[in-house]
Amino acid sequence: MKKLVFLITLVFSLNASAQYGGIEASTGGFSFVPDFTSEDPHFILSVGTNTDKRLQGHLLSLIRAENLVPRNAIFITRYRFLDKRLKATIGTHLPALQISDDYQVDTFFAQELRTDYSINEKWSLNTMYLHGKGRNNDLEINFGYVGLNYNKGKWNSFSQVWAIDLNNGYGLSQTVSYQVANKTQLRGFINKTLSTGNTNMTIGVYRAF
Repeated sequence: MKKLVFLITLVFSLNASAQYGGIEASTGGFSFVPDFTSEDPHFILSVGTNTDKRLQGHLLSLIRAENLVPRNAIFITRYRFLDKRLKATIGTHLPALQISDDYQVDTFFAQELRTDYSINEKWSLNTMYLHGKGRNNDLEINFGYVGLNYNKGKWNSFSQVWAIDLNNGYGLSQTVSYQVANKTQLRGFINKTLSTGNTNMTIGVYRAF
């Protein structure tokens, strides 16, 4: 009960100073690297400043559904240095915290570069490069993707081809969302890691604050 009260307090306090926020109940989790996506049920909390601004701040956290204990928390600062038809943003993850089942905390710092090119009103081309390095562990990765985003009416679709230098991983993923109400979306995600044959997928309901 104390955990639930703490989480509710955290959500409302973050939302008070944020310009967007929401929580998703999902059959899995979320990861910038599709192959790392958890298949255990989670709540996915996201809050941040206006994404149309040049300088942005974001918080992303996975919370285990079984016991309401956070799995991770990522604090992201981004700056959009190009804001035309082609948008380009640099960002830092300061830090990313990973919390194991036995409460061991691993800390990571990361840098990212994102681009977004608007092809027309419905289609856009997106890229991302992410470099992450552990501070109290020896993990270091380079990850990137090229994605195609389609948006029409209540539907949004995002397809990506991705690669990571950890075990020479690469694959394909697809995310689809449907706006069922003003603040509610249904979301589906599927990933196929071609380098290993692994497939993972999630289904969730997102509610904006």
